[in-house]
Amino acid sequence: MSAVSFSQSVTVYGSFQKDSIAIGEPVVYSLAARYTSNQNILFPDSTYNFSPFEFSKKIFFPTKTTEGYSFDSAVYYLSTFEVDSIQYLSLPVFTVHPSDCTVTSALRDSILLREMVALMPPDTVSAQNLPLKVDLLYNPVDYLLNYPVIGLVVGGLLILILIIWLIFGKRIKKYFSIKKLRRNYHTFITDYNSMIGKVTSQFSPEGTEHALARWKRYMEVLESKPYTKITTREAMKLFNDQTLVTTLSKLDAAVYGHNTLVEEPLKNLGQYAEQKFNAKLEAIKHG
Repeated sequence: MSAVSFSQSVTVYGSFQKDSIAIGEPVVYSLAARYTSNQNILFPDSTYNFSPFEFSKKIFFPTKTTEGYSFDSAVYYLSTFEVDSIQYLSLPVFTVHPSDCTVTSALRDSILLREMVALMPPDTVSAQNLPLKVDLLYNPVDYLLNYPVIGLVVGGLLILILIIWLIFGKRIKKYFSIKKLRRNYHTFITDYNSMIGKVTSQFSPEGTEHALARWKRYMEVLESKPYTKITTREAMKLFNDQTLVTTLSKLDAAVYGHNTLVEEPLKNLGQYAEQKFNAKLEAIKHG
């Protein structure tokens, strides 16, 4: 069913395109907004928390403007692995103002979870009526384990491991921390550079959004800061880095305003990630 919400001059529509869903099955959620054409409207991207659903992809349709009103719409491909029989979702749109954002959410829509496995009928044959066979032949039994000896061996190994950990534990932890840090960075930069290459050769807002989301996820893990959960304006207060905020603003314009000059800001984010990676690597080495 359709879910409609009003907020001043913004009207938001949101609904599932099916009445029921199975666990892991994709479902389409439609989100649309009607607003005065002088407003700036943003839709949720892949970094938004769609709980209890998991995001797969988004398709955004071109803005239509008539008689001073604009209409935007997008469809989200979602799936769920929760087991609640009825699951709910309400997606917002964000009206951008000079100093903050206004959130207008669609009314909550519901979808049923289909049960894929039926209950099995109880057994109809009692145990005493089963055709059991009696075996009176002797079966050899293995000797009991020598538990005292096993206990001594295990205890000795534990003591040896403890001694090794007390002597080399810090060095071992540092080795694996550095190895994991380098592996994560190598995986990230390989994926990220590939995304930059695709967006540079053939620009698309979706490709830019995916590259930006990949960068945010890596930086969130690297620095334990909520990169994926904050807006560009909130980033200005959190990071106090004007260059970073300017770069993120350019990419927001590419995702939502179709600015095609994204190669330089994307590369700048890659260099920023490299600097933070090197800084953390040095901190671990000398920690």
